[in-house]
Amino acid sequence: MSSQPLQASEAALETISKYFPIALVDTVFFGALFNALEALGFKSDNSIAIVNTCRDELARPLSNSFDKTYGNSFNLSGIAGIVTAGTLGFKAAISHSPVSEDGKEKYVFFGSTHVAVDEKGVEGQVLREGRPKPSNACGAIVAIKQEFDSNIQQDGVVHDDNVEYGILKKKLFAKNLGANPTIFELTKATCEIITSDIEDHISKTVDPKKSDYAVITGVQIHAGRLDGSWIPDAVIDYIAPLTSYVVIGGERHELKTDGKSYFPEKTAA
Repeated sequence: MSSQPLQASEAALETISKYFPIALVDTVFFGALFNALEALGFKSDNSIAIVNTCRDELARPLSNSFDKTYGNSFNLSGIAGIVTAGTLGFKAAISHSPVSEDGKEKYVFFGSTHVAVDEKGVEGQVLREGRPKPSNACGAIVAIKQEFDSNIQQDGVVHDDNVEYGILKKKLFAKNLGANPTIFELTKATCEIITSDIEDHISKTVDPKKSDYAVITGVQIHAGRLDGSWIPDAVIDYIAPLTSYVVIGGERHELKTDGKSYFPEKTAA
C-alpha cells in the first residue's frame, strides 16, 4: 500500500462540489455517523443494519462499514441501489432485529447509489482492478444517460430480462429532468428515488410505537487521485449525504452535518 497521503484531484473535487455542498471522505462520514447513532441508542447489540446499495463491487465498502459496526447487515441491494425487495423484503429485514428487554426493536436503514469522477473531473469514469481502460460507474445510470441523450421514446414497459434497469429508467424519465441531464444529476435523482422508496416501505412496515429507526441516504463518489492513479488501494471514496434522521419514540430528529460531525436536532412540530 502506498505511503503517499491520498488526495483527490482539484478537478474531481470541483465536479463533486457542483452537485453536492457536502461530501465527506467515507471513513470520516461513517465515523461521525456511527458515533452519533450510538449516542442515540443504536448500538451493535440492539440494532440491525438494513443496507440498500448498488450491487457493484465498488459499493461493497459501504456494506462492510455497517457489518463492522452492527454485525452482518440485511442486504436489500439492487442495480444502482434502487429498492426492489418490496414490503415483504422490508418485513423480513425488520423481523431479524434484536429485541431489547423492553420489547423494542431498532433499525438502521441505509440507502445509496454511486458515481465516479476521474482526476480530470470527467463524470462516470473509473478504472477497475484488472481492466486496462476506464469503465462506468454507475453503469446503469450511464446507460440511462445515453438514452436521454438519444431522445429514445419510453414506453413505460418494464421488460422481464431487465426488470431493475427498467424500473429505474421509468422512474428517472418520470422526474422530467430535461433533455440532457448530466451523470451526476441522474445520480442525485436516483438517490432521491431511493430515499422516497425506502421511506414509503418504512411507512408500510414499521410501527414507530414499537421500534426506533434511523434513515440515512446519500451518494458514494469514487474520486480520481491528484496524481491520476487508480491503483486499488488508493481509490478515494466520498459520501455526499442526502437524508439523515432518526425516529425515536415516534419523534423525528434530524442528523445534520457541519462538515465534520453529525448531531441530532429535533424537528419542529
